Amino acid sequence: MKETVEKLWDEYFLHECAEMDTEEERRLTQKAAELHETANALLDGEQKAAVETYVAALCDVEALFVKKAFFKGCEFAVSFLSEAGCLGK
Repeated sequence: MKETVEKLWDEYFLHECAEMDTEEERRLTQKAAELHETANALLDGEQKAAVETYVAALCDVEALFVKKAFFKGCEFAVSFLSEAGCLGK
């Protein structure tokens, strides 16, 4: 099952979840871009590089947790449906 869920994540949900389709998502993305510009204006080259490395690490951690949550959600759904008697009949 893990391979199937991995394929589902890699080939479909990763791209679907990355699409901005609400005003809140667009607003937050715009705010993040503005804050990035403000921070860059205040930092020198070495500081910018350090902050960019830090932000990239945070993004990697967040992506890992999102994928983990997706997998746990799939496991829960299968378990729930199995216990409810919806599978295998």
